[in-house]
Amino acid sequence: MDAILFYVFAAIAVASAIVVIGQRNPMYSAFALIVTLCSMSVIFALLGSPFIAVLQVIVYAGAIMVLFLFVLML
Repeated sequence: MDAILFYVFAAIAVASAIVVIGQRNPMYSAFALIVTLCSMSVIFALLGSPFIAVLQVIVYAGAIMVLFLFVLML
């Protein structure tokens, strides 16, 4: 079951990373980057590193992406 979840979230991470690069609208690109970071967090949790998983969500998907979205809104 862990292997199936790993491959599912890895596919989501790769697909959303491609959307980040290929999207012309910066807001959609930022939201796709949030999906990428959250799926990477799930992958870290599946690999047995819960601290890095929580840190990934709090620091990158939370703080950095909020600042990035504020800059885009300005």
